Amino acid sequence: MVLDSKFPMFVAWGPGFGSLYNDAYAEILGARHPAALGRRFQDIWADIWPVIHPLVEQALAGEATFSKDSTLTMRRNGHEEQTWFTFSYSPLRDDSGAVAGMLCTCIETTGQVLAERRQAFQLELADRLRGLSAPTDITAMACEFLGRHLDVTRVGYSEVDQHLSVLNVSQGWTDGTVPSVIGRTFPLEAFGQPVTAEVRAGYTVRIVDIDEDERSAAYARTYAGLGIRSILIVPLIKAGRLSSILAIGMAAPRRWTDQDVMLAQEVAERTWDAVERAQAEQNERKAKEALSRRLADEGDRLRALFEQAPGFMAVLRGPNHVFELANAAFIRLVGEREVLGMPVREALPDLEGQGFFEMLDGVFDSGKPFHAHEARVLFRLTPDAPAVARFVNFIYQPVIEADGLVSGIFVEGYDATERKLADQALRETQERLREGLAAGRMVVWDWNVANGQVTLSENAKPIFGGARHDEAAAWSWVHPDDVQKFRDAATRAFRERGQFETLVRMVPPSGELIWTEARGKVVRDAAGNPLSIRGISIDVTKRTLAEEGLREADRRKDEFLAMLAHELRNPLAPISTAAELLKLINVDEPRVRQSSEIISRQVGHMTRIVDDLLDVSRVTRGLVTIDKEALDLRDLVSGAVDQVRALIDARGHHLTLQLPPVPAPVRGDQTRLVQVIANLLNNAARYTPNGGQIVLRIDVRAGQVELCVHDDGIGIAPDLLPHLFELFAQGKRSPDRTQGGLGLGLALVKSLVELHDGSIAVHSEGAGKGSAFTIRLPRLNEEKQQRERMDMPNTAASAERLSLMIVDDNMDAANSLAMVLEAAGHHVTVAYAARTALERAAIAAPRVFLLDIGLPDMDGYELAGRLRAHPETKYSVLIALTGYGQGQDRERSSAAGFDYHLVKPADPAQLESLLAQIT
Repeated sequence: MVLDSKFPMFVAWGPGFGSLYNDAYAEILGARHPAALGRRFQDIWADIWPVIHPLVEQALAGEATFSKDSTLTMRRNGHEEQTWFTFSYSPLRDDSGAVAGMLCTCIETTGQVLAERRQAFQLELADRLRGLSAPTDITAMACEFLGRHLDVTRVGYSEVDQHLSVLNVSQGWTDGTVPSVIGRTFPLEAFGQPVTAEVRAGYTVRIVDIDEDERSAAYARTYAGLGIRSILIVPLIKAGRLSSILAIGMAAPRRWTDQDVMLAQEVAERTWDAVERAQAEQNERKAKEALSRRLADEGDRLRALFEQAPGFMAVLRGPNHVFELANAAFIRLVGEREVLGMPVREALPDLEGQGFFEMLDGVFDSGKPFHAHEARVLFRLTPDAPAVARFVNFIYQPVIEADGLVSGIFVEGYDATERKLADQALRETQERLREGLAAGRMVVWDWNVANGQVTLSENAKPIFGGARHDEAAAWSWVHPDDVQKFRDAATRAFRERGQFETLVRMVPPSGELIWTEARGKVVRDAAGNPLSIRGISIDVTKRTLAEEGLREADRRKDEFLAMLAHELRNPLAPISTAAELLKLINVDEPRVRQSSEIISRQVGHMTRIVDDLLDVSRVTRGLVTIDKEALDLRDLVSGAVDQVRALIDARGHHLTLQLPPVPAPVRGDQTRLVQVIANLLNNAARYTPNGGQIVLRIDVRAGQVELCVHDDGIGIAPDLLPHLFELFAQGKRSPDRTQGGLGLGLALVKSLVELHDGSIAVHSEGAGKGSAFTIRLPRLNEEKQQRERMDMPNTAASAERLSLMIVDDNMDAANSLAMVLEAAGHHVTVAYAARTALERAAIAAPRVFLLDIGLPDMDGYELAGRLRAHPETKYSVLIALTGYGQGQDRERSSAAGFDYHLVKPADPAQLESLLAQIT
């Protein structure tokens, strides 16, 4: 199949990767054929192997590739050249199904790509030259555009003085590394007789290296004076003689491609056209001078009126309508072309088929004038240019001699194109404006400060229900409660920056309440005094109501989460405390100790769910702040492992810690980073079958520290990977819900990592192939870490016996916590109501109060205030122990006089540590 195909193909096969190709591919190989037969592919194409090697590897891995218009720099034709190819590599398999080679089909697209680029260059050059009329402007633009496109040192356009055999540099461009030579003169022979001879003969000269080329080596000093080492010269031959040249120079040797030559020749042609146009304009001036002499007998006044008339005029003679006279306006209309002495059909051939010739014939034959209003006419302003449309008002007036015969036609009119296009554009703009205002439900208004008149746009009626044109009526639409707000906004606009913006409610005649966003700008007179406000009012009712709904829903959600956390934490507190108390009791019964551990473990799991739920809510709203300090990430691993050790042991997992021997310094919040690591370990344990492997590895790299948790668990489906860190994202649940969860943990992990200026990534080969989560944190400078650790206060303190009072209406929570604290050696009293606490405190004030917030007779905030007001308890330590744990709850407890804020169920170790700091 490969050998019979006319499409270039080759096969690389076997351990040696030998190549077999067809005749079409041999043309691509060029001089490499036939030696390439049987050789290794990488040896054949050693010059491009670094580029195509990854694609070959991909094909050998079993994945086909396709590359369109890929650029390759290959050595052929004796030198390196840039090429473009479209090709595909496909794996070839042996009888066992293994990849044993590859098939390549390809086609060279170099010519197509270069042609497209040349066409794009020509189009852009045409765009740049469009509108330029002065020859010097055109040549300057052409030189600069060509020079920048070819990335050369200089481009120069020179006219040749044949009499003196010199070049006059009339225009040019440089890249800034060499001086300009515009206006200078150079002898032709200074650039070498061989070069001059070729240029005089009309040949384009390209010299790769002036010092090495035998045509120019002897004259290298002249070229060096211009700062060039390589040159491309395009000549223009007129009437058999050299007229001008376009020269392109490079400061270093350069191999000029055929594409370079074609571009230079095309630019040269356009430049020469500009010169010819200048000469044509000189001829036109001469023709005008001749016309002026012919009209001299009719008087200077008539000549001036005809030539300077704002409208176009022309006199046509005979049945062929030969141009006898034409003023400047007419010449401009038809495209600056020669018309005098020519029949109209020959002078203006682009009018063929538009009916104008027939109109002239009709006027000449009938002797009756013909009028036209905004008649559309197509002109080609240059022979190779596309036709452009003009709109003209004109009259064909027959010239009738004394014998009554028509001898010619007087043409008079004016170009109405600009007005026609302006009217059309105005209508289109007005229509778009009307459609836009209607679609956006916007009303435009003007408020005149002097007379108080408010004028609304025409679409006010369908949007607001009616049009009003006086201040009192317009103000009546504004909701009474928002009138002053609107006036205040206007006053500020007058007084300050001149911009007006406000959101108000309106009650139009329809009676329906509308929210409008009003924006405007103050219009001032020459002295800076305000004249009016011009602006728009946009109906934003739907948006405003939707925003209000979202805010209300968000508020209710926050209230619900806070209440849910409070209601869940309250019963968890006595359960947790009772479990801790069981641990403190010396009981030999294993089942009691096992039950205590189960209770503690499940309470901890429930507490983490509640904390994650609230943390995610606070993190997503930007309410979480972290306290950063210098940390060694290795030290945080043990705390995280302790949190999930029970689950790992229960499922029989093998946990491997791969910690570096050197510190892993980061700057972060210890509690939050432990939470992140524990969350990842917890996920790995839950989603790995019993007896699986879990590896936690820390790597210290330049500039960052990486922590990776890898497991051989159930893996992650590809469709879930992009959404894994989104809220409530979950994989498929197992029937026993062991792989359940709320879909909060990873979203929380991502947010907390980003608060530490880090990132998290996940990798999984798919279902059943495990997963790996990698956290990257900025590495802390070790000297800075040591300095921060030295500055950290030593908070260690030994616990001492304290007098405590627990105030909580939940008797189980209060009594169980009292037993734990008494077991720790403290003297504890319990009150189930705020007033009871106040009565007992007046008799014997404890050192520390642990107060619930949601008490039945008065809340904990009020109780804290009364304790602070009482002399005996003014300096007691107040600890809030509550189910409310959001940011605003902590702020409120602090404002009420609390020293600390703990969330139920309180961690006994944390509480004991806190009490140890109190003296």
